[in-house]
Amino acid sequence: MIKILEMESSKGWGGQEKRTVRLVNHLNKENYKVFWAVENDSTLYKRKNEINAEFMPIKLNKIYNLKTIVTLCKIVKEKKIDIISTHSGKDSWIGNIVGLLTHTKVVRVRHLIVKIKSPRSYNMATKVVTVSHEVKKYLLSEGVEEKKLINIYTGIDTHKFKNNLSYDLRNELKLDKNIKLVGCVAVLRRAKRHHELIETFIKLKTDAKLIIVGDGPQMQNLSTLIEKHNASSKVILLGHRDDVDLILPNFDLFVLASEHEALGTSLLEAQSCGVPVLASNVGGIPEALQDNHTGYLFNDFDMLGKQLNELLSNDTKLNIFKDNARSFIVKTFSVEKMMTDTQKLYQDLMR
Repeated sequence: MIKILEMESSKGWGGQEKRTVRLVNHLNKENYKVFWAVENDSTLYKRKNEINAEFMPIKLNKIYNLKTIVTLCKIVKEKKIDIISTHSGKDSWIGNIVGLLTHTKVVRVRHLIVKIKSPRSYNMATKVVTVSHEVKKYLLSEGVEEKKLINIYTGIDTHKFKNNLSYDLRNELKLDKNIKLVGCVAVLRRAKRHHELIETFIKLKTDAKLIIVGDGPQMQNLSTLIEKHNASSKVILLGHRDDVDLILPNFDLFVLASEHEALGTSLLEAQSCGVPVLASNVGGIPEALQDNHTGYLFNDFDMLGKQLNELLSNDTKLNIFKDNARSFIVKTFSVEKMMTDTQKLYQDLMR
């Protein structure tokens, strides 16, 4: 049995936490045992009952916390940990130190494409997993050793995210059953460019509705923008929802307008539900869809406006993209594919 110590200093519940939870929950319990070191006020700890791991609340807020390092070294020895898996800046440094002191292999997973301060912590790890080839390319350009790098795409639970309409969002919102819905699921942060998306959408001469799912620091600003344009009947802010898998199949189109993305998990989930996607041509996003096959990439918002107009008025093209979307995800981005690649990495490290 391979024993893994996951470490996560982030307290949130974003794409990287969800990816790791999917991975952990799908590992074969007979072959893998997972322990997880997290802050006790983190969302991961609060949701520990949903996750197949033994959780240990540990302070990970400082890189050089001697008590934390000593405690983790004891855990590694007592639990006979084989691999330490890290994800964020602070836990990666701590994991490297513990790995060095206990002679334990360390896997660093890089979920983001934002600028790094130094390649040092990455080169200290045994292996560095990237979630897209664009992230891998970037880390290589910053001085991370090529032999350390391996790409493993984020896997989507295609059994959960499927093109089966079991929930009627139009009925919830009291909309005509034939009205087209354009969806966006993303944390309401400035980098997601909801502001520009809304302004582009309200210029369209269409009866379609833009449905934005998510919460975050830009909620009030976006609400004010919608009121300013008197567009509350055209743009709907749903806020945070835990039933995204049920909502997605209701969309005719999905849009992600981020200014940077390592991959774009929401794009994968939408396509897994058979929804065509429009997405900004940045970061790892071009890897997350097939341009002119499952959707379109756009370089600016004028281009996005034209693409929206085209697809919302062309059911034939829209349906072709719908038919292509799910098969693309099942082949390349299923959780089964992520599991196969990850387990191979773990097994290789144990040789």
